[in-house]
Amino acid sequence: MLFLQHAMKYKKVLPVFIFLSCWMSSYKAFSQHDIIFCGEKIPVDNNFVSGTLMNAIRKQIPNVNLPELRRRAVQNFPYIESYLQRSGLPEDLKYIAIVESGFQNLISGKGARGFWQLMPKTAAAYGLVMSDNFDERDDLHKSTDVACREIIANYTTIRKRFGISSWVLTAAAYNTGIGNMFKKINDQGTDYFSMSLNPETALYVYKIIAVKELFEYPELYMKDFGYNVFSSAQSSTAASALANSNVDLTVFNSMQVDVNTKDGEHPDSISAKEPVPGETSSDATNNTIKKSNAIYVAANIKGKYKNFSDGQLISIKLQENLSVNGIFNKKGNTIMGTGWLIDDRVMIDLGYDTHSLALINDGKKGIAVTDLKDGEPVLLRVVQDSDN
Repeated sequence: MLFLQHAMKYKKVLPVFIFLSCWMSSYKAFSQHDIIFCGEKIPVDNNFVSGTLMNAIRKQIPNVNLPELRRRAVQNFPYIESYLQRSGLPEDLKYIAIVESGFQNLISGKGARGFWQLMPKTAAAYGLVMSDNFDERDDLHKSTDVACREIIANYTTIRKRFGISSWVLTAAAYNTGIGNMFKKINDQGTDYFSMSLNPETALYVYKIIAVKELFEYPELYMKDFGYNVFSSAQSSTAASALANSNVDLTVFNSMQVDVNTKDGEHPDSISAKEPVPGETSSDATNNTIKKSNAIYVAANIKGKYKNFSDGQLISIKLQENLSVNGIFNKKGNTIMGTGWLIDDRVMIDLGYDTHSLALINDGKKGIAVTDLKDGEPVLLRVVQDSDN
């Protein structure tokens, strides 16, 4: 009888314990989240770098949350991804177009134009036609092809001149021009994050990485910033919190960042079809991470979530054994994660770095709200180091 009394007592405490355990696990996962750009690990263990990046993320939250921007991104990303893939370029470079223009055919005060904000000299060097009545920089396909060729030229030239493969420096060169980047590397070395650059270029790569993080791992930042900034129906509390924050809403609203104001060198010998070395080449930077392999584990949603709300715990029953970062869960076990609504899909934080474990449904990260029901089949994507 005494045992039953204790069992009933702890039964009331158990849900709270489970919730706190999941929250602590999620916080730990957030603190260990690697920031990766084009396969290069960003040194967020440096306080200045982490502080600058978090500030960039905070400032971009209102812009990335704009429904119109997200609609344009969904519409245009597939085309840009195909060009990047054919050119042998990392997919992360697609976020440059958002930082440059927000996928709008803008014209800057210095003459840059289109999604990729190409300067006239750059466009002419690659054969684009420009006139008073017609400008091929506004053509998504032609301008993206030129942007890819320019990125390849910058990457290859930096590698040949300085013996380093760096997509971070390549992205910075897209903003300031390869000639200007050469001067900075000659004077200050090859570490972008310690360079003294003009204010725009100094923040340029941080902005690209911040956009990438908010598009790919928004659930990590919603907890940290205290409210669901991606929900189309923000509460008055959330709106008040945003209004009282230090977010500079003008930073990206104009979306007019000038590109290559001094074009510098455009080596004629570099072809857009020249293969770009992978991130694991011998001349890559020390921060390059190893390629990973993904496996998929079958599972099912467990429980009823008709009136789902942000922060709600979601149960998932494993149909296969699950092993993540040395932690093993047997087939038939139930794991839990915190759900967050983003663009009508529920993203579920399962308490691991989302590079390691993510829930997939219909081939996409997260699960549609309408599919969040008992027995719904899902997949858990487990990413493991290739050496394992």
